[in-house]
Amino acid sequence: MSQKKIIRQFLTIVAIVVLVCVAANWMHVRVDLTADKRYTLSEQSRTLVQNLEAPVLVRVYLEGKMPLNMRPLQRSVHSLLENLQRLSLHKIEVDYVNLSAMKSQREKETAYKSLYDKGALPYLVQEKNEQGGITQMELFPTAVVNMSGKSHTINFLPPNNAIAEEENINNAIQNLEYLFANALDIVSRKTFKKIAFIEGHDELNARQTADITEELSNYFRVDRLLLHGEVHSLDGYDVAVVAKPRLAWSEADKWAIDQFVMRGGKMLWLVDAVTVHEDSLSKGFLTFGLVNDINLNDLFFRYGVRINANVVQDLQCAMIPVNVAPAGMPSKFSPLPWTYYPLLTSSDKSPITRSLNAIKTEFPGSIDTLKTADIHKQVLLSSSQYALVKSAPYAVSLEQVTQDIEPQRYTQKFVPVAVLLSGEFTSIFKNRVWQQYPQSQPVEMREKSPFTQQVVVADGDVIRNDVLANGNAYPLGYDRYMKQVLYGNRDFICNVINFLTDEKDVMTLRNKVITLRLLDRARIVKERSKWLIINTLTPFIVLTIGGGVFLWTRKKRWILFATD
Repeated sequence: MSQKKIIRQFLTIVAIVVLVCVAANWMHVRVDLTADKRYTLSEQSRTLVQNLEAPVLVRVYLEGKMPLNMRPLQRSVHSLLENLQRLSLHKIEVDYVNLSAMKSQREKETAYKSLYDKGALPYLVQEKNEQGGITQMELFPTAVVNMSGKSHTINFLPPNNAIAEEENINNAIQNLEYLFANALDIVSRKTFKKIAFIEGHDELNARQTADITEELSNYFRVDRLLLHGEVHSLDGYDVAVVAKPRLAWSEADKWAIDQFVMRGGKMLWLVDAVTVHEDSLSKGFLTFGLVNDINLNDLFFRYGVRINANVVQDLQCAMIPVNVAPAGMPSKFSPLPWTYYPLLTSSDKSPITRSLNAIKTEFPGSIDTLKTADIHKQVLLSSSQYALVKSAPYAVSLEQVTQDIEPQRYTQKFVPVAVLLSGEFTSIFKNRVWQQYPQSQPVEMREKSPFTQQVVVADGDVIRNDVLANGNAYPLGYDRYMKQVLYGNRDFICNVINFLTDEKDVMTLRNKVITLRLLDRARIVKERSKWLIINTLTPFIVLTIGGGVFLWTRKKRWILFATD
């Protein structure tokens, strides 16, 4: 083989390699070989990104040197944003902000305050340092998505004390695509969906729902509305919320709600079938759980559920501070389990409740699902496997919290407390006289709805935030004893509203599953020496053999060349 021929072959190979690299870079070809397709974007995300009408700026604050357990989340965020950038033809710009690199303390404080104001949640991580001690780091697993003057804050990793940190991080990785797709959907909306909180039946007032109202107002138009038996009062609204009514509904108001559903309206019901006067409890008196008939049983029955007049007690419950000091001694408060405040289990089969923190309830009831044609029922929230259902009337006293719990009584498992209803509903006013309810405009009576959805929760306090003496509201899901947000109530309500108003199936992305593949720690300890030797010697052996083969081949080729 002549020297010119060798040079020509070499240049040809180089040209082919360069052309392949340029083509690959231009075509953005990637092959996802993972079993759970963790690097493949869904059709919903592709549609959202490709239809962006203005540039988007994403500021990511999970940057810099990370603890070992946080690096998979950091890599996943980078990988997802790279995919979104390529797909958007670089309409999405990403700015990675390293808070730890800020040298000025004042600059750090300003950045932290700005993040707090935007709703960013800090995440505390503890890691062993080189001296063998523990270093505590405050991270912000947060991104802020900006477009056309609108912004949305994403918290990748909300604290969840109920599960291991590795599982929490894996859940965060699973939800990344949904969080970014939802954020892009929110900032690109041209119109706001409308939510109505129904009043007039002693529902929770504006202060008691202030936190969730403020949260929803960032993405929806939220109003409080009196029905007055007027069918057209809900025209233009997408979702109506009924939050803990304590007075009986008139037939005219039921008619208005029923026809709203018949026109395709969505409902969120948060209803107590039993009333407990907790003011008496706080004063140390005995109180009773009494049946609260608000004249909605026939409506729920026609729609396919029954809210039972009982209370669900659960060994998986919230703590309340109780004075355990003897009489005459200074007060000494200690947290004790209060089984009347169950922490509900979320279903992993629904995008509404998947990967949520425990949902705190107060004196919840149970729900029965009925056989109803054209209606599909899905349980969203339920008790643990250690529950006790007690029918009303029943006595309640704070003395019960200091009594020994009898686990053998708590034998009922996974009692339904919240249900999603989907399908075509039949009006309760079918074959009934409805002309007795005068309307300001002509009414077209509808006996059957198109496909629509409702969520029914047998506890009105799921949506209620505590209120300070000065009128300010605690965050929904805030535990006053632990002084932090522990429960997923706010996320649950927001997910319900997002699900009911979701026209682009973005919520289905919450069903994405990425398998958590953890190392076997026991096997690591047992086989450490073996794998240390293999990992040390294998590269040396491979390089030695490869080098020997290369030298032998090179020597043989030049011998043949010299012979020619």
